[in-house]
Amino acid sequence: MREIYDWVPWFRELVGRIADEGEAYLNEKARQVDWGENLARLEYGDEGIDPFSFVYFVASKAATKQLKTVYDSVSQEFGIESPLPDPSVDDYYIFPTPPGLKVLFRDGKNSNNDLLWRLFRQAIEDGPGIDPDDFKEVLSIRDVAVPKLTQSLFLLNPGNFLPVDITSADLSEALDLPTASDIKIGGYATYRTFLEKATNAFPGCQPYEINMFLYMQKSGSIVISDNFYQVSTQVMGHNEGDYWDDGEEKFNDNYWVYTGGPGDEKPYPLTDPKQGDVILVRTGRIKGKAIGRAIGVVYQNDYVPDGWNQKRRIHVLWISKSEGILAENTTILGFSKAGTKTREAFERTKNYRPSFELIGKLKKSSIVIETDSVPESQQPQADPKKNRHPLNQILYGPPGTSKTWHTVSHALAIIDNETVNQLEMERKEEREDKMRQFNKLKADGQIEMVTFHQNYNYEDFIEGIRPVLREHADEDGNLDYVLSRGIFRRIAESARIHSKSKYVLIIDEINRGNIAKIFGELITVIEDSKRTGGDDAATVTLPYSKEDFGVPNNLYIIGTMNTADRSIALLDTALRRRFHFVEMMPDPKLVPEDIHGVNCQKLLEAMNNRIRFLLDREHQIGHTYLMNVKSIDSLASTFKNKIVPLLQEYFYDNWEKIELVLKRNGFIEKREIPEELQAEDQLIDVEQKVYEVLPDGDDKWRDPESYRAIYRSAAGDTDQAS
Repeated sequence: MREIYDWVPWFRELVGRIADEGEAYLNEKARQVDWGENLARLEYGDEGIDPFSFVYFVASKAATKQLKTVYDSVSQEFGIESPLPDPSVDDYYIFPTPPGLKVLFRDGKNSNNDLLWRLFRQAIEDGPGIDPDDFKEVLSIRDVAVPKLTQSLFLLNPGNFLPVDITSADLSEALDLPTASDIKIGGYATYRTFLEKATNAFPGCQPYEINMFLYMQKSGSIVISDNFYQVSTQVMGHNEGDYWDDGEEKFNDNYWVYTGGPGDEKPYPLTDPKQGDVILVRTGRIKGKAIGRAIGVVYQNDYVPDGWNQKRRIHVLWISKSEGILAENTTILGFSKAGTKTREAFERTKNYRPSFELIGKLKKSSIVIETDSVPESQQPQADPKKNRHPLNQILYGPPGTSKTWHTVSHALAIIDNETVNQLEMERKEEREDKMRQFNKLKADGQIEMVTFHQNYNYEDFIEGIRPVLREHADEDGNLDYVLSRGIFRRIAESARIHSKSKYVLIIDEINRGNIAKIFGELITVIEDSKRTGGDDAATVTLPYSKEDFGVPNNLYIIGTMNTADRSIALLDTALRRRFHFVEMMPDPKLVPEDIHGVNCQKLLEAMNNRIRFLLDREHQIGHTYLMNVKSIDSLASTFKNKIVPLLQEYFYDNWEKIELVLKRNGFIEKREIPEELQAEDQLIDVEQKVYEVLPDGDDKWRDPESYRAIYRSAAGDTDQAS
């Protein structure tokens, strides 16, 4: 596990070399690096390259195929001796990786080089003394926001800073830490509050260790479980009695736990812990002598599935490396599942109580994606060019054609890398299992759903300023105004961070909203070629946060459109060009064939045949209206309360046409004008026809012959739909 932090000394050596040699050196060396693309993206015209833009640009290459070429070239040109893992074997470049589109720290033509070099030298010190005014001034640069600045500070000095971005979002929620909006207003003092509270929550851990844990936890590479295991540093057969006998330095340098092994009398190696299980590390077992050493979460178990081996280890991410005298006795076994006794010994110890509380809060607030114990680094990269599913698609058709339900199949097919037909064939009888999987992915944040309506707007979908009621009013009023991220921005940022997972946003009733207004400038960057990683990748500057924003190519958009509300021909041309349209029409085969002698398949087909000629094919009756009919009573209820009102809406109460659809089966009665209203002195049209739907209690609703009449042929053959 040590190798996952190898990027830390590499970056520290790089920024140290830049600090020692200065601006001219950086400009010279940066131009000699093999970037694999035009260096102009890093330059301010004729002006020099600043260290913030340079380091941010280097980090952006960790998310591209240029990674090894660029990093090897940077090592060579800057003379960096610290090793990095081979990206063809390992995937341990886990730190903020910007999209590489707007990496410059600039404000128009003003490069702000003097300011950026000054803040750079402040940031790289072991005990950084950041000038709050410089921090605030850099934060005010047009293309810089809190996430971008704090990510860069973290890359410059990962032992002293943490990014305030989506990786730390769950921690911020769990501990009520300052948000990016708070820091934008409060400046460096507020950021220091964030850092202090965050690091205090992980006693003894370095910021880069904290960031690694938060990243793994947020991405779902680890999902904290309810299983606790305990290990002792006192290993049987070890002469000194304590495996970490070289003191704290050796212990702190390890990111794995020794798990025992065959002893002199009986074997009891600990090989069971799985990814996400919690490890409690102690020395001794008797109250007053038992010392807690650390708490970690399993990331990788070398023992699974091959069993115990002297050279194998259980790799952990530490969440506490604080030492404390345990409050209770622990079990005599040094390597075992932690029972209530041992767990309480840790939990009641003052130093470890906050860690247990943190675990509970993170489990409650996290949005994670379970990966069946497969680390994200081992998962296949999402590549839309090799995928069978369009990035943007709309399922359209008449009401009741299972469009919303089919979004479930389409979303799962995208995430499972199957075709929709494959998924339907494999799980045709497993609707409940499919919904459980879908709901879990929704709960984890990998699938999101939203319904458009007339009042839905850009601020709901992308971002906007929202009033928030203060807990205590003051002389300035009792409202704060905060930047609120909409559902599209939230899922897009999650997809960007977890680029090896596929994300799906479902927009139900997409045509009921003002699409041009809701999407705004994003209508351009959702296009396949404009996505980050595409051939013509593009970003936009969001109007409220002023942040650079692109749509990742592992985010899929599925919309549903009811053609009875609005024809596809009326959609905006720009929208139609960017979406793949999938027609969903009624399927009579999905409804019951025999309900008390009524062939519902032929019933539906006959009505829709007439609707197509009397109105159009976009206003047919969907199969879902009849799918769940189980008896003549439920058929009667469906017709009386759903199908007849739908026909009234379709034909604007043109009862003649409604009767034609029902083949004058008797559900609609024509009423005569009462004699008293036909007097000459009454303003009444005696030729007027008055229609009424039969009342609920009428026997015709429950008479199978009433329904057979709808699809009976002229020859009287009820097996032949008209």
